[in-house]
Amino acid sequence: MINKKGNVLAIISIVVASIVIVVFLAGWVYFFNILNTTMLHINLDTNIVNLTAATEKTISPINNAMTGLNYISFILIIMLMVSSIIENYYVRKHPILMAVHLLFVIFGVIASIYISNTFESLLGNSILSSQLAQQSGSAFIILNLPYIIAVVGLIGFGVMFINLNRDPEMKANEI
Repeated sequence: MINKKGNVLAIISIVVASIVIVVFLAGWVYFFNILNTTMLHINLDTNIVNLTAATEKTISPINNAMTGLNYISFILIIMLMVSSIIENYYVRKHPILMAVHLLFVIFGVIASIYISNTFESLLGNSILSSQLAQQSGSAFIILNLPYIIAVVGLIGFGVMFINLNRDPEMKANEI
C-alpha cells in the first residue's frame, strides 16, 4: 500500500465530532418537536384543509421516529473511536514519533475536559436539557470523554507502535 500516512489528529477529530453530533442531533429533535407541536395547535378554520389531520398523518410519524437519532448519535461516536483504532493499525510511523502521538493524546484529553464541562453546563440549560438527557448513551460518552479519549488514544498508541514489524517485506529504512 502506498501513501499510508494516517491522520495524526484522529483523537482531536473524535473529540470535536462527538460534541457536534450530540448537540446537532439534540437540537434537530428539539426544533422538530417544536414544529410538530406548533403545527398541531394552529387554529385554522377552513373547509378546504384540515391542518391538524394533515400534521398527524405526515409530521407526527416523523417526529416519533426521531427517537432513533439518540441511538444513531451513540453509534456514530462509537464508530469514530473504532475507526481511529483501525486506522492506527494500518498506519506505520517511525518510533521517534511515539512522543508526538502521546502529545496528541494528552492534548485530546485536555480538550475533552473542556468539552465535557461545556456539555455538563448544556445539560443545565432549560432549552436543550430534556433532549440532551434523552441521549443517554451519547451523554454518558460526552460526560466521560476525557477518560474515553485517554483509553482510545492509548489503545491506538499500542496498536500503532507495538506492531511495527508486521510486514516481513518492509525494510527498516521504509518505516
